[in-house]
Amino acid sequence: MNILLIEKKVDFLNLPVRGEIASHVLTVLKVVVGDKIDIGAHNGPKGKATIVKVTSEELQISIQWQEPHICDLYPVSLIAGLSRPQTCRKILEQASSLGVSKMNFFISEKSEPSYVESSLWKSDEWKKKIIKGIEQSFSTFIPECKIWSNLEECLFEQKKNSYRFAFDNYESLKTLEDSNAWKGRNHYTVAIGPERGWSNEERNLLRENNFLLVSMGPRVLRQETALVAGLGQIMGQFWKL
Repeated sequence: MNILLIEKKVDFLNLPVRGEIASHVLTVLKVVVGDKIDIGAHNGPKGKATIVKVTSEELQISIQWQEPHICDLYPVSLIAGLSRPQTCRKILEQASSLGVSKMNFFISEKSEPSYVESSLWKSDEWKKKIIKGIEQSFSTFIPECKIWSNLEECLFEQKKNSYRFAFDNYESLKTLEDSNAWKGRNHYTVAIGPERGWSNEERNLLRENNFLLVSMGPRVLRQETALVAGLGQIMGQFWKL
């Protein structure tokens, strides 16, 4: 955690010592009275939190907020085939950390139907994974996330004027590095299949919706690895100091 995110902007916090946030601050960050930590409000400003008091029951924090800053999410939407919960947990955290603006998971023809019934999706765990990724990246802005019943439904709702890629090792004709034509666009939609890959019907549907099938090279990568590598290539053009 590089920044502590709280749901809304407040000037003072009383946190139960045995709660998740206070426990992390005291046992992992090992702060004491007078120490400062970075804090942020969901989709809002950043600030400095000062540890005011620690008792056996609560942690008291005073917050000094900075001026609001612009949203730092990148103009990139992710489409990912629903995979095992442990894989989706990694994707939620890593994609959030990288700064995608939207995440769309869909039940693929090669997805196990039981995946969507996982506690990851039936509880608030998926939201916590996103927040963890945001905290890692020292940001406060939270991407949207939605699950779709199938790829066709998902594609229908995507941004129309976005430049579209789909990673595929089997029927792709080129890699991203084979052309510079994709660079400098206003928005990107990046699709990656589930762990078992795209079905033939899904590939055809992607092509019909103007997705360019691109290769990640000769090695077969795990879904979450291919996702990070591909997003890194696309988002690298926005990385300016």
